[in-house]
Amino acid sequence: MIRKATRVLTGATVSSLIGMYVAQASVGKALIRDEVRRRRFYIENITRYARLALKTMNFEVEAVGYEGKFDGGKNYLIVSNHMSYIDILCLSSVHSAMFVTSKDMGENLFLGTLAELGGSVFVERRHRAHVERDLTQISTALQQGFDVCLYPEGTSSNGQGVLPFKKSLLMAAVEAGVDILPMTIKYTHINDQEFSSENADQVCWYGDMDFAPHLLGLFGVDSVKARLEFLEPIPVTKDSSRHDLAGQAYRAIVENYGSSAQGEMASRPNSAPAADGTSGTSRS
Repeated sequence: MIRKATRVLTGATVSSLIGMYVAQASVGKALIRDEVRRRRFYIENITRYARLALKTMNFEVEAVGYEGKFDGGKNYLIVSNHMSYIDILCLSSVHSAMFVTSKDMGENLFLGTLAELGGSVFVERRHRAHVERDLTQISTALQQGFDVCLYPEGTSSNGQGVLPFKKSLLMAAVEAGVDILPMTIKYTHINDQEFSSENADQVCWYGDMDFAPHLLGLFGVDSVKARLEFLEPIPVTKDSSRHDLAGQAYRAIVENYGSSAQGEMASRPNSAPAADGTSGTSRS
């Protein structure tokens, strides 16, 4: 009974925060005419509400290797492994960043609105003919000084390893002349138990899981500990190839995370990142 009441209270509080987030972002959308300033307002707004939401859900996020990485106005294409829509809140709670997501996710009224009001870059994952246009969008955001987060696995996973990377959109870093910053996210403990295949699904959102039931289940989790580890930047030059960049980023993330997952893992084509490395939660 107490657990049910706690879940209801948590759900009500998070729902209220979502409403406030949408309202505040909508005001910015109406009043801020400059696109760059409006987008910066959006992503700073995410940071505020991500911190509140994670605190409400009793998430503890530790950032390792963060200090000094963004000094002097330096920005990056952040490349990370991906397990859940919660990944976005965890990174946003530590650092204001723009996320790459898919246009099919944007067609979802609820999640698409949240992503749009968060300043996301929408790319067309269903048609590879649009890759050049998508690269231009991402590289433009990087040139404007934004940190852009890309999930190159192409889908979210069950957290038992890092899936192979899709390469195409990594070339946005070359076009923009910015370095790549590999990062890992690890959920280390759930309800004071070490993260494992037995409890992973309480946080990980992948395969054919529906969004609403998963989120409601997450409201019933007592506590989660997550660790973000910002690794050494990968220098990018005009001669860098997507294969080399993907290989370097993948090796760094796998070495830090602890394993790769070459075997078959369920994907969620509507909500997780796309096969071209977009963040999906189109469920992001």
